Amino acid sequence: MGGIGLTVWVDSNYRGSNHTFRDDNPDLRSINMTNRISSLRAARGEGWEVCTEPRYQGRCQVFSGDEPNLQSRGWNDTISSVRRVRGGGGGGGFPGRPPTNGLELYAGLDFSGRRLELTDAAADFRRMDFNDRAMSLRVPRNQAWEICVHNNFDDCRVVTEDVRDLNSLGLSRLLSSARPRSGRGIGGGGGGTGRARLVLYDRPGYAGRSMTIDNERSTLVFFRDQAGSAQVVGRWELCDEPGFKGRCATVSSDVRDLARLGLRDRVSSVRPR
Repeated sequence: MGGIGLTVWVDSNYRGSNHTFRDDNPDLRSINMTNRISSLRAARGEGWEVCTEPRYQGRCQVFSGDEPNLQSRGWNDTISSVRRVRGGGGGGGFPGRPPTNGLELYAGLDFSGRRLELTDAAADFRRMDFNDRAMSLRVPRNQAWEICVHNNFDDCRVVTEDVRDLNSLGLSRLLSSARPRSGRGIGGGGGGTGRARLVLYDRPGYAGRSMTIDNERSTLVFFRDQAGSAQVVGRWELCDEPGFKGRCATVSSDVRDLARLGLRDRVSSVRPR
């Protein structure tokens, strides 16, 4: 094998015709291996994504190490494309991950299971038969996406990097819509132009976990008394008690540190004005 790449065989237990991949292959028909692979071996430290359709579409799963019998994993004679997702480039993370055009959602942990790729706003995952199914995701470099608990972009968080387990954000099997977020601010994002929007962050400087809000919230569920900064489209009223009571402040521009309004870690309700 040479210690680098993915080697596949047409029979189980590493027998029969074989081929070693050191680069991505979006269509195995080019080497007459489509739907013929029954065992595989990934070099140490490498992970490879295999998919049932060409160009990394259909059902996908990441494999590492040895798989002497893909029948036991439900993958015998089903692979049509392969690509490296980690290793082979040195360092941690996913240095060898191929570029993608948009957000990739996976129905399994660690980027496994059925995959849905989005290149534009999707207001209702039910139309794609992917509602409440995502358990992990990948974000292309230099992109930011809003992932939302409800359809029509309600109750959202902003993600800028891969998430192996959405349970770390409290969002496993809860996503119903998503849209790209353009630029550093929140104006001009997919589907949000001209509409009041508020993004709360749990740390100053627009850092940490985030929550996107498009409408009145008399009580913040996930972010009550946790906000450290805010990005704003339109005019919003922020209050330190539920029901828009207590100390309130109206903002119409980004607030890098809510402490200057006396509201850091004290926001309990918000509404557009």
